[in-house]
Formats: sequence, structure tokens, C-alpha cells
Amino acid sequence: MSAAGGGAARTLRVPGRHGYAAEFSPYLPGRLACAAAQHYGIAGCGTLFILDQHESGLRLFRSFDWNDGLFDVTWSENNEHVLVTCSGDGSLQLWDTAKATGPLQVYKEHTQEICVYHSTWTWEGLR
Repeated sequence: MSAAGGGAARTLRVPGRHGYAAEFSPYLPGRLACAAAQHYGIAGCGTLFILDQHESGLRLFRSFDWNDGLFDVTWSENNEHVLVTCSGDGSLQLWDTAKATGPLQVYKEHTQEICVYHSTWTWEGLR
């Protein structure tokens, strides 16, 4: 992982991963969750990156690997450490950033890849 931009990181390059979604935490200023996949999401695994913005730039707080590409991410409305990701294997993953391992729960409801344009936390789509 490398940062570019002279001074504070404005770009974060992660070899072998391509970003698909990013969302700032509604609870922790400067905390950013990024969903990524290998090979432009066509094949390979995915990674959830949790980044913190500091005066010196972006720093990796934690990362989680998944067996398929991760294409969207959203933070919980009720817990500052919990978020959900959508994967190319048709599943949703519930993660806890306070724990070094994950996910907490996997919801495998589809047998094939699903197309996700944006995930929201509440059933009615409100934030």
C-alpha cells in the first residue's frame, strides 16, 4: 500500500485491488471504509479497508479479506464499529471494526452474483 500526493495522502494505491465503494463513518471523523476487489471485480477476492485520516495523511486502521469481490459498503446507523458489505458471491457480510477478525455474520441469500448499485442500512432506504 502506498500513498501519493505530496504530504497528506490524497490517493491511496493498493496493489492488486480496485476500489468500488467508499463511505465516511457518521460517528468517527476521518474514518473511511472502502470496498475493493481484485482484477476489476471480474475474478478473485475482495478486501474491506478501514482508513483513518490524520494530518500526515491516510493510515490503514484495519483490513478484512473476503473470498469474492466486495462492491459496496455502508455503516450501521446504531453502532460506530459495525458495517455491511455486498459481495460478488451473492452474500452480505456484517463486520465489526473493533475486532481484528471477521465477519460477524454472513447472509447468503442469492445463488449467483447480484448487481448492487448502493446498499443502505434500513429496509425503507432512509439514512
